Amino acid sequence: MSKWLKKNYPVLVIVGACILVYHFLNDKEEYVNEYNAKIEALEKKVDSLHSENDELTFKIDTLNGQITKLDKQIDLKDSRINNLKYEINTKVDAVDSFNDNELEKFFTERYRQYKDSIN
Repeated sequence: MSKWLKKNYPVLVIVGACILVYHFLNDKEEYVNEYNAKIEALEKKVDSLHSENDELTFKIDTLNGQITKLDKQIDLKDSRINNLKYEINTKVDAVDSFNDNELEKFFTERYRQYKDSIN
């Protein structure tokens, strides 16, 4: 080796090492950019899913409101049915307590307007 090369050998090694380090660091930035692009795409997807989730939550709330209204209507109908059953049972119980003469009088008065086929 020449004197100049022996004298400047450590400097050349350091410059070469710096070039290698720069090259590797520069390559990692490309990967970082790719990962950042993927992260941004995923964040956009998450945001769209949050928006869709909000819409579905609104629909669920609307349907729950309708269910509540329908449940109230069902409760009113059930109450009406129970009242009608009670009224019918009361009338049936009253008729059950009639003796033969009272039953004949009841049906005669009730169906008097209809003509008898035996006439």
